[in-house]
Amino acid sequence: MVNYRLKVSAASGYDAESVADVPVNTDTPIEIDSAGAHSSILVRIQNFAGYPDGSPRTNAYFGYKEHEYDMYAIRFDVTFKADTSFDDVLFGNDFDRPIRDHLPYGFGMAYKIFNYAIDPSATGDVYADKPYLYGYAVTSINTISQDEETEFLKEDMTKIIPVEGDLKIPPIPAGRRKFFLHDPNRTKFVFKAGETYKFDFFNPYIDMGHEFALKLPGYNLGIMKYWDGQPLRYVLKSKSTGKPFFALLFELVPQD
Repeated sequence: MVNYRLKVSAASGYDAESVADVPVNTDTPIEIDSAGAHSSILVRIQNFAGYPDGSPRTNAYFGYKEHEYDMYAIRFDVTFKADTSFDDVLFGNDFDRPIRDHLPYGFGMAYKIFNYAIDPSATGDVYADKPYLYGYAVTSINTISQDEETEFLKEDMTKIIPVEGDLKIPPIPAGRRKFFLHDPNRTKFVFKAGETYKFDFFNPYIDMGHEFALKLPGYNLGIMKYWDGQPLRYVLKSKSTGKPFFALLFELVPQD
């Protein structure tokens, strides 16, 4: 029986000439430069036992009560190279090959749970030749800020969105995500060129460190039985051009 370990890597796009290994659970970010943005990325995984050898099994991040139930987190600071509409920045997963023949029984119900309870903005086609599932960054990412954090990043959109007339943006993540579900609201704002925006995406539903399982409310699924060999790829990308600002790959590789 082959044992697998997780390796995380990052690139500037789908066809990038170089892919860099990501040091997991350290506070040293990986720097990715693409045509559209410069990104500084940290990956944190609870109970991590993957590559590179000697990686910390956890991070102080998971010791705070706000994150004690999270299984992994992707923190990225992005400096866009041109003014970029909130409506043009997508975040999510995609694959190079079909996965439709590997989807487990009940996956349709799991997707409905995810779409209703976790990210109503997410749209995609898991049955396509190149499957995908994207949400808008401003509706799918847990925390967005431009402030300096102390222990961990906290929501603060006050520097990002000016107060204009009667337009009121809810100050909490849930309110911000609901507000930007409406298309006209996203088109009113841009990420300004040259300014750095901080994002933190965290998740208590996918166990990458211990048993490789998907755990949604009322639904628990071991991943290895259905895995087809492809990495799980997260991308921050432009909706209009289809080009990533960065791509992050979570890949299971045979243990040495």
